[in-house]
Amino acid sequence: MPKTTPELVPAVDRALRMLVTLQKSSEDRTVSDLARDLRIPKSSAHQIAATLRHHGFLEQDKYTRSYRLGPSLGNMVSHRRHHVELPALGLPYLKSLAETAQMTALLGVREANHVVLVAKAESPSPFNISAPIGHVIDANAGVFGKLFAAGAHEDHPRTVLSGTLPAYTSKSIVDLNEYAREIQTVRAHGYALDLEEYLDGVVAIGAPVRDVHGHTIGAICLLGLAVSHGRQQLTNLAQPVQTACQSLCQDFDIVSNQDIDPIITSVETGA
Repeated sequence: MPKTTPELVPAVDRALRMLVTLQKSSEDRTVSDLARDLRIPKSSAHQIAATLRHHGFLEQDKYTRSYRLGPSLGNMVSHRRHHVELPALGLPYLKSLAETAQMTALLGVREANHVVLVAKAESPSPFNISAPIGHVIDANAGVFGKLFAAGAHEDHPRTVLSGTLPAYTSKSIVDLNEYAREIQTVRAHGYALDLEEYLDGVVAIGAPVRDVHGHTIGAICLLGLAVSHGRQQLTNLAQPVQTACQSLCQDFDIVSNQDIDPIITSVETGA
């Protein structure tokens, strides 16, 4: 049965075809170029380009006034990879860690000034602590805060530390100098500990998930009750957590380096 062509919204169709045209072009394109490429009036091309630029999907050279792709499309692809592909790839590792450690395993990604939990595997133990997927954590909080701070500006550890550090519990590190030393320790060891610093009675250990460029794009942590998991028990879990993160990094790099861009492909094929 032949594939039927869906009823298209002309303005949206033109805007998407403009993005595809620029994605394929090795050079910036002027409004005249785009109008000719899309076979539309120059005034229409100007309005579409201006609208896409307003929303960050295009950038305009201030001297030549020509257009190129902007950051918004890349941000959308990055968001999909971090919130869809990364959790799907990470879930088997979370389940394995949760079973081995008898703790809840969480995967978090950084979003602006907070961390979002995007995947989890519950502890098989009847006594456990957890958090729902989508839960938002302050960027400075606990294991996740330490890992993302350690991954940012590694040559300048104090640049990510400013203002006043919040006291979530009586054991929270609130002194900037002490916290800076803690971040240096995290970098040296490759993992972070939370000994009731974010929640009373709750401890955690975590390690960073890095992309091919070495940037910290997420973190895996094991969460448990302090009465069941002391410092030494947590430290003994460092290697399996780090191994899981490294394996997830490799899986994610393979997916990220695939040549087919799902967004561009769907536009070209009309899927």
